[in-house]
Amino acid sequence: MKSPLVGMLLALCACGPDTPVTVLRMTSWQTPAENALDLPAIRAFEEAHPGVRVENEPVANQAEYREKVITSIASGAPPDVFLLDNIDVPAFVDASVLLDLRPFAPRVGVSLDDYYPNVLEIFSRGPAVYAFPKGFSPVVYYYNRALFEAAGIPEPTDGWSWEEFITTARALTRDLDGDGVTDQWGTAVMRPFYAWQALIWSGGGDILDASGQRASGALDSPKSIASLEFLTSLVLTHRVAPRPNAFRAVTGNESRLFYSGRLALLPSGHWLIPNIRPQLAAGRLRLGVVSVPKAPGATVGTPLFASGWSVPRNTTHRKLAVALAAALAGPDAQRERLEAGLELSAMPSVQDAWTPNDSSGLDAAFVRQVASGRAPWGARIARFREVEAQLPDILDQVIIHGRSVGEVARDVARRLDAVLAR
Repeated sequence: MKSPLVGMLLALCACGPDTPVTVLRMTSWQTPAENALDLPAIRAFEEAHPGVRVENEPVANQAEYREKVITSIASGAPPDVFLLDNIDVPAFVDASVLLDLRPFAPRVGVSLDDYYPNVLEIFSRGPAVYAFPKGFSPVVYYYNRALFEAAGIPEPTDGWSWEEFITTARALTRDLDGDGVTDQWGTAVMRPFYAWQALIWSGGGDILDASGQRASGALDSPKSIASLEFLTSLVLTHRVAPRPNAFRAVTGNESRLFYSGRLALLPSGHWLIPNIRPQLAAGRLRLGVVSVPKAPGATVGTPLFASGWSVPRNTTHRKLAVALAAALAGPDAQRERLEAGLELSAMPSVQDAWTPNDSSGLDAAFVRQVASGRAPWGARIARFREVEAQLPDILDQVIIHGRSVGEVARDVARRLDAVLAR
């Protein structure tokens, strides 16, 4: 074993006081806990590249982060490596500020075949690849196994139907003390679009046409309208979900109801797990994961939300920056995030090796959803933030103001057409 003294002397020989140090700057919106997970990969990279030091400059606010990265690239002082969220891919690619990593991948020991194809596709345009994916999550329904057992209801299975979903949610919606007030809800209808994008796809509909240029003809198509009618009927007709307007001023109430055992089925992603690991480990919360339900004749579709490490074209340390991006998205780094429960690995081999050891017991069910996964609209069109901001109004207009789904879908489709035409 190398003694600390010998190690120090070797380090001094390799990088003495007169040896210039190359500093690589990286940035992300990650939390301190997530940044800590990257430290082993960073230290291993520095050891493999004597004379190179990595400085992490995280930005806590994601909106500020995006503007800061854009400004730094435009001003000629970019980070060498930065975390690219799927929703920012179109804008950065359209601006031609990202380095195509495909030609560099073999030189830094990366085989692009090691990634899930539908996850790598999120960061690809034609043959070009603009980020090494670090992890991802499909949207699923979590279910509370204890509530199913108490009601004597079989647990749901992937590919279940709208009818089965409603029947199940009805049986799990209960007035426990007989006071006429619902104490336990079958499910939740959440306003943010990410929570119901999969339901539209699994109903055979969509919010935009295939080109991503128009909403009319897609959002107001019969299948999309039927999907929205199914979603809003959970509140209005079947009364198996609380009215989302009651929660507009406070975020996270659906999750709190779910954590406390008062809500049986919750749409969400793998990002929920770090918040509930203590309850899972202690057995206070026993969960399952299942696909979103689908309409008759439709196939299940779910968005894959992903992020990856990217390199600006105008970095002054191109080779080193690509090598650092590869290290941050490498198998060891992905294992660190798996152990923390943050997300699925973007590499099937890493995920498959981990899944049998997953203490939550949920990753196997998440992995089953990957085959149904698609790039979310945010990864495909640059104006998606403006599009996404309009979509919760569909639920508000139908559930709160009592308008018909068809009428509202046509109105919102016209508004989205105007946004996309700018």
